[in-house]
Amino acid sequence: MTRPSQPQPADRRRIPANKRGLSLVEIMMAVFVLGTVVAATIMAMRLGFNSIQLARDNSMAAQILQSEMENLRMMSWAELEALEAEEEFQIGTQFDTAIANRYRAVRRVAADIDRPGMKAVALEIEWTTIGGAEHRRVYRTLFSREGLNDYYYVVAR
Repeated sequence: MTRPSQPQPADRRRIPANKRGLSLVEIMMAVFVLGTVVAATIMAMRLGFNSIQLARDNSMAAQILQSEMENLRMMSWAELEALEAEEEFQIGTQFDTAIANRYRAVRRVAADIDRPGMKAVALEIEWTTIGGAEHRRVYRTLFSREGLNDYYYVVAR
């Protein structure tokens, strides 16, 4: 006759280590690590998108300044002398109005005191990014009554 099976002591009924589930602490640590990785990824993407937008803004500002510089190069000396000493200039119609309205462009024309027959021209453009940072670009050039001129990029903040 066989004996009925008796309950095993608690230490004999233990679940093997490879069959056990995860403890609450292990789950909380996994969630914390996963949350940190996701947050870091979102921050890196945001930084990347902001950098792309700033590069687009810089390119647009440079194109606007270059366009106005070419308009000035097409002017005669008399037309150049007739320009106001300082005035906002209209951004060309070739630029999208919604984008161009974000920029404020100013043209400054002054006689070069040291060199007669020369005009110093500065084109300045300012804009504010979506994040609120202010930026400015300036092109400067000298125009000669004889028609030789050149420009260079001066300020980038």
